[in-house]
Amino acid sequence: MSDQQLTDQEPQPKGKHAGGRPRKPKPAPPLPPPAPYSIEETLLMGDQAAAKGTPAAQLRWVSQRALLVKENQARKETERHDTLEVDNKRLQESIEALERTKQNLENELGKKDRDLVAARTENDQMATKLKEMAHEHAKLLDELTSNIRATETKAKGLLAIVRFVCLQMKHHSEGQRIEYAARLMRFSEQAFKEARRLAELVKNVEAHREHYAAHYRYLPQGPVEQKLTSGQFAQLMRSQEERIELSMQADRERLAIEISNFIPDEVMNQTFELFGVTREQVAKQLDTEQEEPKA
Repeated sequence: MSDQQLTDQEPQPKGKHAGGRPRKPKPAPPLPPPAPYSIEETLLMGDQAAAKGTPAAQLRWVSQRALLVKENQARKETERHDTLEVDNKRLQESIEALERTKQNLENELGKKDRDLVAARTENDQMATKLKEMAHEHAKLLDELTSNIRATETKAKGLLAIVRFVCLQMKHHSEGQRIEYAARLMRFSEQAFKEARRLAELVKNVEAHREHYAAHYRYLPQGPVEQKLTSGQFAQLMRSQEERIELSMQADRERLAIEISNFIPDEVMNQTFELFGVTREQVAKQLDTEQEEPKA
């Protein structure tokens, strides 16, 4: 009988009958046969053959059997070691994957923290900027209010002068008053047309700049054509840029002047009334003056 068979069979507890007489032990169930061509099968067949052999054959079998058992144990240890190596490798890969995931999460968290700090800084800067803009807006509003009040005061004084002039015009003949009113209306219409042209030009800053850049573009021909050094060419370009800025500023100032020269229809009607003429008479005079050059 093999070692496996001897070790796998455990002693059965002795039961007793109801009257106290010992019960016969039940035999242990037979072990499953070993796998074909396995070392266990070789050991089993060797044990069976040695039981029927001579003492010398039994001694020889004992030494061979010890070698087979040792080889079987070594093979099982190797298989167990390989299994542990595979499990250890998988465990190590899982640990590395977890470490990478942890590092990625830490990097993402750090990035989010930096983004949050940047967003808070930007928010603080925007709040400061809005506060400065609100302060500047309030300052500009105060300045505009002061300018409006000063303009209203000036306009009241000018209105008194206009009334006086208009009343003095009543001493002139009707034809002279109509002619003067036509010149005033023509002056207002020309101011309106010029203001509309300048407003369209000033509305787009880039187009306004390009308008004067095209005007001054023919002046600088470049360092090679003009035989200028790079420093002289840079100075020439700065001078051209200054001229462009001055021209743009002059347009903005002219726009303000032309807007102030425009006389609204309500004020114009009041002026005609003070002159003692009608709009129809003034319009007829303008038509006559426009037809005279053609004749």
